This record gives sequence, C-alpha cells and structure tokens, in this order.
Amino acid sequence: MGKKKMVSKSKMIFWCRFMEIALLIGLISTPILGQVFAWLQAGNDVSVMGGVIHKECEIFPGSHPNTAASAICNLLRDCIFSLMLWLFYKVFRDIRAGVVFSHQQIKRISISGWCFIVLSIYSIISDMFLSLLQNQENPQYYFQIDNLIYIPIGVGLVILSYVLQLATEIKEEQELVI
Repeated sequence: MGKKKMVSKSKMIFWCRFMEIALLIGLISTPILGQVFAWLQAGNDVSVMGGVIHKECEIFPGSHPNTAASAICNLLRDCIFSLMLWLFYKVFRDIRAGVVFSHQQIKRISISGWCFIVLSIYSIISDMFLSLLQNQENPQYYFQIDNLIYIPIGVGLVILSYVLQLATEIKEEQELVI
C-alpha cells in the first residue's frame, strides 16, 4: 500500500510540474503572440503547418480595421488572461510543495474566478466597442456569444473557493477541539 501511495505522489509531482511549465509558456507567449498577430499587416498572414493564422481584426465580422485599437483591446484581454495563468501556476506550485488547503490557495482560486467573470464582460464590451468604431455612419455592434462561457466557469471557481474556505475553517475548528 505504501509503494502505491509513492507512485501516485510522484505522478502528482510530475503533472504539477508539467502544468507549471505549460502555464509559464502560456503566460509568456499569450501577450507576445497576441500583439504580433494584432499588428500583422493585411496579406501578411502566418503559415503554420499547412494552415494560415489570420490577423485577428480581419477574420471577425464587425471588427475594427484600426490596428492600434485592436492591439490595445487584445493587450488588456491578455493581461487578464496572464494574471489567471500566473495564479494557476502558483496553485500548482503550492500543490506540488504539499500546500493544498491554505488561505492563500483559496484566495488565488477566488481571484481566478473573478478574473474569468471580468474577462467575459471585458471581451463582450471590447467586441462591441471595436464593432461600433468600424462603421460610424451606420452604427452596428457585434459580440461573440462564446465569450459568455467564462461566466459560469468564474462563478464555479468563486463558489469552489467559498466551499474550500468553509472546509478550512471547519478543519481548523476540529483541530482546536482535539
């Protein structure tokens, strides 16, 4: 039984390290790639493995052809996203170190949940802003309904952090009784 427990702990350490590396790569590459693709000039699409990565403001109907506005909106979105990746990196780092239920972990999970909610709202507002800038003579707005998916994820993480907070308080009370 002890040997099986060691194997699962080593797997946990492996997967936590794997997640930490993946999150750091995403943390660094997301804002850089977002800016590179926002500033690509028309016709300078990037070929990758037989496919093409198009400039973001050209592939979505209603997006603004103003590259600077698109780049600024992308940068703000990427900052929120990078904050979430950083918080998840710290969560996995602490899990690997054996700190699973702490007030700091609970706070990170809660902040990540709120970041998901803010990201969803921000994405909808920025999509509408960019689409209104495109055609000022005949104002029309557009947003992607896919951006709403972040709200239930965020609410779920906020609820999870609240449940973990209650569980931590109950655990601390039980340790005091014993």
